[in-house]
Amino acid sequence: MRTGTLPLSVLALALLATPAMASNAGPSSGSISGLVMGHAGFVMHDPFRTLFTRDPLFKYTLYPLPPDLSDSDKRKLDRVYYPRTGADLVNSYDIIVFHDARFQHFTSRQFHDLDHAFREARVTGMWVFLGSFLWDWVLDASILRDVVPINYHSNARYAGFQVRFRRDRDPVFLPFLEYGVEQVLGNAVAEMTASPGSTVWADMVPQNQPWMVSWRPGGGSPGMQWVLIQWYLEGWWDERNNPYALDVATNVLLYSLDRPMISDIQSRREARRLFTGLQTQKSIVLSMMDWAGAFGANVQPLFQDLRAMEDEIQTANEKYIEQDYPAAIELLVSISQTVSLISEEAVRLKDEALFWVYVIEWLSVTGMGLLSGLVAWTLMIRRKFYRQVEATRLRPLDLE
Repeated sequence: MRTGTLPLSVLALALLATPAMASNAGPSSGSISGLVMGHAGFVMHDPFRTLFTRDPLFKYTLYPLPPDLSDSDKRKLDRVYYPRTGADLVNSYDIIVFHDARFQHFTSRQFHDLDHAFREARVTGMWVFLGSFLWDWVLDASILRDVVPINYHSNARYAGFQVRFRRDRDPVFLPFLEYGVEQVLGNAVAEMTASPGSTVWADMVPQNQPWMVSWRPGGGSPGMQWVLIQWYLEGWWDERNNPYALDVATNVLLYSLDRPMISDIQSRREARRLFTGLQTQKSIVLSMMDWAGAFGANVQPLFQDLRAMEDEIQTANEKYIEQDYPAAIELLVSISQTVSLISEEAVRLKDEALFWVYVIEWLSVTGMGLLSGLVAWTLMIRRKFYRQVEATRLRPLDLE
């Protein structure tokens, strides 16, 4: 029985690969690769990490860096999470997100590799500042200070402000104005002054402070560098407050990489919802199949049916990346219906397997009960094997 469990488990892991993981086929696939590095307590809430998890356009690596580790311990983590060479860095990632990432332990070579990636290899940088007392001081002693498009940064606490986007900018944020993104309340813990030559995309109102700043630093082939001061755990980037946060983040990254921005916002949201729903369906079905298989049901045909859909899922993923949303939605709806049929069959196999389990348990319990009753009846009522012992009487001892 154990010999059949391992292949099923391995196959289940393969089938549970997200569309984003399935699209990891290199540059020709059109996917976008990101590295999210930052404070281990905050980076899990970063909207770009959330976007990379849900959207099949992206694949990513997460580097949760505990802030209070010693430099030697951080270097040990580098050997696990961080690219070993500058070539690995630029060939593996299109985007690097620094979320309160305290990388003062980096060697001069690592700082140089990042500077080269941002200036010469068109790698986009997303810099999240949560307050000057936290981590941006690590840039002061490195060549990366000139890469970031701000020249002043200080602590502040702003809550309940609105974001006003500048209308004379490229249409990165403007398509979302009709969906009320300027009415969403923000929350920030810092303020900044934009460097000369940078672009301010939006301001905090009524504070009249820059909210988002970018530029392309000097170099032969520079990548766009963005600075955000938003507190991600709540406020403007929180999906509970701003349902379009992930779509805005997508447009920012597409614009930074000189790729076509979102052509149909609502269709993209629907397609992404279907991708997420499909993954949930597959997860539930695989769990049910694994459970049924543990009780002896033959679930191999269902695994084969699921594997047969992988080509269709890959096609839907390609259509999504190409922004052919109607075709992607049509495929995803069809695939979802097929998964529902497989789910019904998995439920039938599970019920069938459990039926025989219940029958065996019922027979065992009933048989044991009948045997116990028979023994009790034989000994206590029929009394065939029960012999009464004669009573012992006490007599006085004759001492004479």
